[in-house]
Amino acid sequence: TRIATALSNRGCRANCSFCNVRSFNGEGVRQRSIDSVLEELSRLKDRGVGHIIWLDDDLLMREERAIALFDGMVKRRLNMTWDATNGVIAASLKREVVEAAAAAGCIGLALGIESGNEKILREIKKPGTPRHFRKAAEVLKDFPQINVRALLIIGFPGETMGQIQDTINLCEEMNLDWH
Repeated sequence: TRIATALSNRGCRANCSFCNVRSFNGEGVRQRSIDSVLEELSRLKDRGVGHIIWLDDDLLMREERAIALFDGMVKRRLNMTWDATNGVIAASLKREVVEAAAAAGCIGLALGIESGNEKILREIKKPGTPRHFRKAAEVLKDFPQINVRALLIIGFPGETMGQIQDTINLCEEMNLDWH
């Protein structure tokens, strides 16, 4: 399968202390029009591309936009598979979003977890909590065609072995495809 990358927006709503997206993209998220993105995907499809790797740092920034984009991929009968490997924000993985993503050909997502410890998550300014991660895993388990990988960071400054164990425990509980 021919593979291409695509970018529907630049930037990220989060302000995680370990990430430099805001350093090179600035604050906020700038989004292309859905029609512009769909037109690009159609041109790629016409050139034989069958799989898209989304480069967006916050593909699901606005859930209704994400659903409209995915629905547009279905309506245009693009029949492409795709993955989002930069890490999606767990709180955006609501059932309606994941259903639309799966229908549009999603076969892989990276879930930005980083840590399973509440204190560490607050210190690194992560916009998620273990509760968000668990809810996302609960939704995603109903979509076995989507390979879900957890992005983790071990060894934050001052992180204890107990806090690292919280991350391990959370991952075991979530039981995703890869950690």
